[in-house]
Amino acid sequence: MRRAAIAGLAAAALAAGCGGSDSVAHVGSATIGKTDLADAVDHFQQEAEAEGRPFPDKGTSGYRTVERQALALLVYRSELLQSAKKLGVGVSESEVESRLTGASAEAEEGGRFARDTVRAQLAYEHIYTKVTGGVPPAKRGETITRWLAKMKSEYDVSYEAGFAPAS
Repeated sequence: MRRAAIAGLAAAALAAGCGGSDSVAHVGSATIGKTDLADAVDHFQQEAEAEGRPFPDKGTSGYRTVERQALALLVYRSELLQSAKKLGVGVSESEVESRLTGASAEAEEGGRFARDTVRAQLAYEHIYTKVTGGVPPAKRGETITRWLAKMKSEYDVSYEAGFAPAS
């Protein structure tokens, strides 16, 4: 089954004419592109600069660590969004807009990364409400933790060459 999924991804990439050249990872039915990763790393660099913290230079091991952390975040977000949809608790554009309108000016100006952050937060909130509904408050943390662990095991995640997490 796993071989069929990998073959399907390869065929889809070839059919799209990209051969995986713009992809860094595949999460279930979603693809994370190089632009997505670059946007995330740029966001973290801007945050570091705004806070007066040093940011590693491109090509260094420190920079590669930031890339891996950003990619792990993007994979997690993709899993959340796909899971929310499966549970029937997707996130609408109007919800994202509403949350951004109530956010700080910095969040509103944060571009696509900020929008995606808000979308993932809303997905998590909807999932939490659905998964822990009817669960006693003292057990909700344990319940969502178990559910998230199960979610992570449900998605095949594959990485393009050079983008796999450090082992």
